[in-house]
Amino acid sequence: MTTAIVSAAVCTDADTGSYFELAARAGRQALAAAEISADRVGLVINAGVFRDSNIAEPAVAALIQKRLEVGLEYETGRLPAFSFDLLNGGTGVLHALMTAHCFTGLGDVEYALIVAGDTHPTTERGREDFPYTASGAAILLHAGGGAGGFGRLYTAGNSGPLTPTAWADLEAAGTAGRGALTVRAATSDPLDLAETVLRECLSGEGLEPGDFATGAAVLLAPAPAAGFRERVAYRVGVPSAAVAGIDPFAGDPYSAGPVHAYLSAAGQGLLDEARSVVFLGVDGNAAAALVYRPRVLAPTS
Repeated sequence: MTTAIVSAAVCTDADTGSYFELAARAGRQALAAAEISADRVGLVINAGVFRDSNIAEPAVAALIQKRLEVGLEYETGRLPAFSFDLLNGGTGVLHALMTAHCFTGLGDVEYALIVAGDTHPTTERGREDFPYTASGAAILLHAGGGAGGFGRLYTAGNSGPLTPTAWADLEAAGTAGRGALTVRAATSDPLDLAETVLRECLSGEGLEPGDFATGAAVLLAPAPAAGFRERVAYRVGVPSAAVAGIDPFAGDPYSAGPVHAYLSAAGQGLLDEARSVVFLGVDGNAAAALVYRPRVLAPTS
């Protein structure tokens, strides 16, 4: 059994800075677009990192599951559901896709919902000390045989010791710890990591530049840095027209970046004929790549 992407959505509503609410709204939009009721979802995974009030317990996924009313009542004949957080910075959505596939691909759950996004713990928008744009994103997966499914996950990371990029100094914050957060801007260019992981991924999945030139393959490049889409295309030798990125003027959605890039590609019509969609997740410390094939693979002789 394979796994198919059924729908995806992002929410950047300006009336709230709550990640819980933004992610729940994106989840409802994804379910509505697929015309699927919440009671058919068996798994919710949260890949968002920065959340309201620095909440650590319970898992953010459980709070969003409650807002979406997914599996809140255990009844005979009703699908049981569970949820958990899976946090890995800018690559978290890709790890969540692979994890969800382990459940949907085996038929353990029919639908899985992945949510991502970030906000400052105060839920205040436009803070100069927070580099990411508040948003929520959701992507809905379905267990079935109508798609080619996902390939393996490829990863790359910086060598040597890693230094923290974000933390809450609770001792210094005192009673204001729920709103405390320090984010250190990344000093390294993610381009080298992106090139490394993409070259390994394209080689391992049998994709060539010609596949991108004909529209058979599409690359999703979520880093919002100016010129990143064109530079990563040049580095791996694919046409920039086959690479969907994120508008730098829209800000940096961080953990939700891959979903934004997926919807950008869909909006440009790049997914209409694509047989391979290459997801890229990247930040200053790590990169990951994952190929999704929206159509059943043709048998080989």
